[in-house]
Amino acid sequence: MKIKTGNLAYFLSRSLFLGGGISLLFLNANKDAYIAIILGSILGIGIIYLISLVSKRIDQPLNEYLKEKSILNISIRIIFIIYIIFLIFILLIILATFLYSYFLIFTPSIITCLPFVFLATYLNSKSIKNISLIAGVLLVLSLVLVFLKTILLANEFDFSNLLPILTVKPNKLFITAILFAVLSTAPFINTIDEHITFKENIKYYLISMLTIFIVVLTITIVLGEMVNIYSYPEYSVLRKISLFKFIENIENFVSAGWFFDIFICLSVCSLKLKNLINVKSSLVPFIISVIILYIVNIFIANNFYNSMAIYKVFPIILGVFMAILLILFMLKKSKKKDG
Repeated sequence: MKIKTGNLAYFLSRSLFLGGGISLLFLNANKDAYIAIILGSILGIGIIYLISLVSKRIDQPLNEYLKEKSILNISIRIIFIIYIIFLIFILLIILATFLYSYFLIFTPSIITCLPFVFLATYLNSKSIKNISLIAGVLLVLSLVLVFLKTILLANEFDFSNLLPILTVKPNKLFITAILFAVLSTAPFINTIDEHITFKENIKYYLISMLTIFIVVLTITIVLGEMVNIYSYPEYSVLRKISLFKFIENIENFVSAGWFFDIFICLSVCSLKLKNLINVKSSLVPFIISVIILYIVNIFIANNFYNSMAIYKVFPIILGVFMAILLILFMLKKSKKKDG
C-alpha cells in the first residue's frame, strides 16, 4: 500500500502558531488579523510552489543528494542542519513557555517537554511514512477538536466585535501577511526531498489555513478590542467554555491539537537532522534535542523578556534561512543542468 506523506503539511504549517505565533498576528494587525491570514495564505501558496519546483529536482534523500564533497553541497548541509536545530529550538520554546504558563508552573521545562523529545526520537528511528501514518490519525482528531471548540464557544460570539474592519494601516496588514506566510511555510523545507506533489501539499495547507483562520476569527469575535491583552489568546478564550453549565475547565482537552502539531513537526525535524548528520543511531539527534531543551529551560521558558525578544525576531530568522536554502538548492539545480 502506497502511503502518502502530504498530510504532514497540515501539522508543519500549524506548528509555529501556538500562543506566541497567534499573538504576533494580533500584535501587528489587531482585529484585522483574520484578513492578514487570507493574504498570507496566498503568499504561502506561492512559497510552497517554489519549494515544490525545487523538490522536483531532488531525486534522492538529502543525505545522498548532498553526498558529493563540493563547497555548495557542504554549505547546504551545514545551513540545513543549523536551520533544523534552530527550528527545534523555537518549537521547544513554544511548548515550554505554554506548559510553564498554564499547566505545570512548578515543574522544570526540561521535565515537561522531555516526553515530546522521547516520542520524536522514537519516531525518527522509523521513517517519514511511519510519521505520516500517525499524522493521519492525529489529523482527524485535530479537525474534530477545531470543530468542537468552535461550536462550544458559539454562546460567546459577538459579531459586532468584528467592526470596524481595516482599522490598521495597509503596511501593517501587509507585514502581518508576510509574517504569517513565513510562519506557515518555513517548516515545509524539511520535506523538500520527499517528492510530495504541489497539489497534495496545497490540499493540506489550505485545510490547515482554514483551521487557523477559524481560530483567529473566533478569538476576534469573542474578545474584540481585547485581542492584544492575552499572551495566549486562544487558550484564554477556551476558558470561557462551560459545557452544559456544569462541566468546566475542558480547555485543557480541546487544546490538545496544539501538541499534535508540535509533536509531528519535532518528529520530522529529528528525522531530517539524523539524515543530514549521516548517523544511523537516533541517539545523536536525541542528545542535541536534550541540550537545546536544557538551554530553553535555563534561559527562556520562565523568562518573559527573553522569550518575547526571541518571538519578535524568530520569524525573520526563519525567513532568511528559507530564502538562503531555496537559493542554494536552485544554484545546485542550475549547476547540474550545466554539467
